[in-house]
Amino acid sequence: MKFGKQFRGTVQARMPQWAAYMLDYKKLKVAISQLETARSTLQPQGGWSLEEASSSFTALLDEEVDKVNSFYSDRIEEGVIIIHALKQHVDDLEAMLRAKPHDVACLEQRAACQRSLVALHFNLLMLQNYVALNFTGVVKILKKFDKRLVASLRQEYIAAIVELPFYRCAALGQLVEEAEKLFANLERNHCVPSAPQNQQERIVSVSGGTCAPMAVQQPHKSPATAA
Repeated sequence: MKFGKQFRGTVQARMPQWAAYMLDYKKLKVAISQLETARSTLQPQGGWSLEEASSSFTALLDEEVDKVNSFYSDRIEEGVIIIHALKQHVDDLEAMLRAKPHDVACLEQRAACQRSLVALHFNLLMLQNYVALNFTGVVKILKKFDKRLVASLRQEYIAAIVELPFYRCAALGQLVEEAEKLFANLERNHCVPSAPQNQQERIVSVSGGTCAPMAVQQPHKSPATAA
């Protein structure tokens, strides 16, 4: 299965609500085909330049990367606000539970806070996947450009975006770690009934691998075709 189809399938399966903010891989692929057609038409007449083609494609790719980076930055800003509010809530809850460890209202607030942390953690993990999938798309489309236009744009372009927040994603790793610590604090510090087991099982430590490339979904092969 070609990457473009895998890309769309992964978006639809894992993050359909963010589809409008994904790298438009198809548009970039079409642009490469148009540049390739222009080369075959204009090059014999001396009216085609690889430098101009690279500049045109880079401008289009810049727009897509800016879209991804802006979306990532907005989600990080939201996450910082949410984690700050939850941290204050956890601190307040710990004080309340020390004073009234079996108070029903306090226990209900604790369970609600845990559910909020689970929801935040899930969204942060989805953002990790968003980053990994879009970066893979950037690398793949640059590889396609270089192959079909006989160019060497990929290394230069990647070197130019390594300082962007969505590439470095240090803030995302910090948010994931903070959410896990807050949840663990609620679990560790109070030996009282907590969130339902199915909620607890959904928040597991992933710190240290924040932006590792995510495997794109692959088609299943039968034993006969796998040989």
